[in-house]
Amino acid sequence: MENPITIQPRRTGRWYFVLRSLAAVIDYVVFGVLLFAYIYYFGTETDEGYRVDGCGHVLLLFVAWVIWLPLPEFGFGKTLGKWACDLRVVNLDNGRITFGQAFVRHLLDVVDLGGFFGLVAFIVARTNPLNQRLGDLVAKTRVVEEPTGES
Repeated sequence: MENPITIQPRRTGRWYFVLRSLAAVIDYVVFGVLLFAYIYYFGTETDEGYRVDGCGHVLLLFVAWVIWLPLPEFGFGKTLGKWACDLRVVNLDNGRITFGQAFVRHLLDVVDLGGFFGLVAFIVARTNPLNQRLGDLVAKTRVVEEPTGES
């Protein structure tokens, strides 16, 4: 059995939420750029812009989303954005999360981050003791700062 991660908070309050927000922005901006490039390359130009039709494209974009967000959190405990901000996703015992937990966390990004540009996530996280957004509450996970190794 793997030892749980020792949690030593370095920043509190506002800076913690700034880091979490920055990590989410990094993750979704990069995913958005990849999505835009895919649609531009494989899409058909219309009067309104570009359009991609067919279930195969939707399935491929869903797989890309799984590879970009839930899979790295399951394998490494973090996405590119969390890595850049020294954050990690852990279960409530401070151990590694399962793939199911990572998937559920990000499935609820639509509500958390899509609701008024992250306001839903911010309000929910500010009103519970572990700073969990809705996706974390349902998946039984939380985001913590990466241990520094300092004593």
